Amino acid sequence: MIVPMKKYSILLYHKDLTPFLSKLQDLGLLHIIETAETNDIQKTNLLRISQKEAVLKFLRRRIKTLKASGIVPEEPDHQGKGKSVYDAIVKLQTEYEQINQHLISVNRDIKALEPWGEFGQEDKKKLEMSGLNIRFYRLGIDKLTEDFKEKYICEIISTSGNTANFIVLSRKDVNNFPELEDIKLPESTLGSLIKERESELVRKKEIDDLLDGFAWHSSGEVEKAMNDLINETMLEKAGMNSVSVSEDLVKIVQGWIPEEKEQTLLEYLDEEGLVYIADKPSSEEMGKVPILLKNNGFAKLFEPIARLFSLPSYTEIDLTAFFAPFYMMFFGLCLGDAGYGVVMIVAATAAKFKIKKADMRAILTLVQFLGLATVIAGAITGTIFGVTLAESSIIKSAETKGLFLTADEMFNLSIAIGLIQIIFGLLIKAFNITKQNSFIAALPTLGWVMMIIAGITAGAFPEIKSIAMIFVWIGLAAAMLFSTTGNIFKRLGLGIWDMYNNITGVFGDTLSYIRLFALGLSGSILGLVINNIGEIFLDIPYVGWLVWLIFLLVGHTGNLLLCSLGSFVHPMRLTFVEFYKNAGWTGGGKEYKPFKKNA
Repeated sequence: MIVPMKKYSILLYHKDLTPFLSKLQDLGLLHIIETAETNDIQKTNLLRISQKEAVLKFLRRRIKTLKASGIVPEEPDHQGKGKSVYDAIVKLQTEYEQINQHLISVNRDIKALEPWGEFGQEDKKKLEMSGLNIRFYRLGIDKLTEDFKEKYICEIISTSGNTANFIVLSRKDVNNFPELEDIKLPESTLGSLIKERESELVRKKEIDDLLDGFAWHSSGEVEKAMNDLINETMLEKAGMNSVSVSEDLVKIVQGWIPEEKEQTLLEYLDEEGLVYIADKPSSEEMGKVPILLKNNGFAKLFEPIARLFSLPSYTEIDLTAFFAPFYMMFFGLCLGDAGYGVVMIVAATAAKFKIKKADMRAILTLVQFLGLATVIAGAITGTIFGVTLAESSIIKSAETKGLFLTADEMFNLSIAIGLIQIIFGLLIKAFNITKQNSFIAALPTLGWVMMIIAGITAGAFPEIKSIAMIFVWIGLAAAMLFSTTGNIFKRLGLGIWDMYNNITGVFGDTLSYIRLFALGLSGSILGLVINNIGEIFLDIPYVGWLVWLIFLLVGHTGNLLLCSLGSFVHPMRLTFVEFYKNAGWTGGGKEYKPFKKNA
């Protein structure tokens, strides 16, 4: 459900604004209404925050690597906390990057000099002083003919494959050089560059050790510095969003707070003796009210899935609790293998013993429920690790085999489930329309529900067809006559148009649920193929059983991962497209984010 909100407008003397906001930040209850655009100072602060976040991520990656290696680095010899630690890390990072860039340049120069040996600019200058010019060339060995050597004073220095690195000497007054592009060598010598590289690598290792030390011993200080900056920026932004009146002498802070939490705010405001106005949202403000969801333990597990699409608007119903059982059922039918379901339950349960973070534990609990749904679906179809029990020799009794649903029955079940969810969505739509407008406005939707249910009843039970058809006509009349306001011809015309759209829409939406059957069938077929291929390895002498076991582990793991992805995405598609559409869901809600300190 969506938690009801109240709007508070709090009046303050302008000098009391910052102290009040600081205390309000400690309370962490009011979602402040934004009225001002982000200024240049805030943009600068946001950039600094992102830079600190990048440093934190960098340090956390190093901590993860250190934990994996079992190495505990020494604490750096650095005095200071918070910002000074952050500045020291950034300085080291900058130097580290500069070294990496310099090493790229040094390695390039070393590669360029290696074919020529220990020859530098000083040697070139000595030759020039003696009246000789020297140039460096690279050419195919086959092109260094005798005529070429007679024409130019050349000497091969080294070869690489079919290529020769050679020099040509000439007196300054002659400059007898071939018409080839000569090679420009770096200023430094090969030996000096190698020493320079070794020095840079030593310094790089020192910086690595220092960064490891900061990561292990001081990442908390960096995080504190970042949180302090975030809180300062949020405080400044809250002040910018206050409204000025009476020549800027009075400030008004406006915000939203859940009704269930307003008592704490009221006690604080009364204690401070502040003037305030508390109102429920007006009709014009309904689209601006932030959304806070409150569901029971089971439905709350599915809120992350709902947020992947959008939050509901304040005026409509939160559909999380309504789609949660369907989503769980759809996932189970799409995966449809009891063995895979057991693996999911066991893996999630084992992970919960190690993971203590609440958000991650909630996701693992969701995985457990989805695994349970998969076990149930697998038991219905008689599928376990790709083995179809109804077709295997494991179960002898024909009566027991007859309990499992066949492919045709699963197809029909998918269609039936689809119709049930579509009808359920239409009923929610009718309730929402009644809540937002009136019962009369919801009659066309209720008419369609009546037509669908009565039509199915007439087809399934011929003996009461005449009674069912009466309800079909009643539903048709409600859909045609109350589709809009105005004269009868306008109503009938729009009713006929809506009838065409609804018939094609319901038919198309129902067919979409065939994917529940198709995905379950494809997953079981892939599992069966893996089992059949695996049996081939049993013929290998001595180690056949081991190869068979490894192949099954790898194959079924891959199949589980692949099918789990489809089982996650396709039920989400059925929820967000078919169910949300038929429930008349609009969405677009803005999340409730109270003004509070970042700890």
